[in-house]
Amino acid sequence: MTLQDPRPFSPRQIVDTYTEEMYYKKNFEALEDLVADSMIRHEQNGERIVLTREQVRERIEDFHNQFRSIHFTNRKIVEDNNSVAAAYEADLVDHEGQIHTICGIEIFTVSNGRISEIWNSPAGDGSWG
Repeated sequence: MTLQDPRPFSPRQIVDTYTEEMYYKKNFEALEDLVADSMIRHEQNGERIVLTREQVRERIEDFHNQFRSIHFTNRKIVEDNNSVAAAYEADLVDHEGQIHTICGIEIFTVSNGRISEIWNSPAGDGSWG
C-alpha cells in the first residue's frame, strides 16, 4: 500500500503509516497525507496544544535530532471506530551509541483520513513487562 493508493486507509493503517514514514523513513512530506493541518495534542497535565502540520514536522525533526537512530515497536494495538491506541516501545540510540529503551501509550483519533488528535502519556524507562 502506498500513500497514492486510491482506497481509503483504515485508522490503523494511517497510524502504522505515520510511524513508518515519520520514524523509519523520515519522510516528512507524508505529513500532508497523514496529519490534519490543525492537530490537537492532549498532554498529561490536561493541556491541549493545537499544532499546524509544520509544527508537527518541527517536533518530530527535533526528536530525531536528539538521537542517532530510533526504532519503535508497537506491542499492542487496539482499534475502535476512528481511534487507535498503541502501547509502544522505542529503542533510542544516542549520539554516543548508548541505547535507551522507553515505553508508553499513545491514542490517536483519525478524522477525514488524517490524524486529528493524539493523547500521549509520559514515556517510562524500559520495556513493557
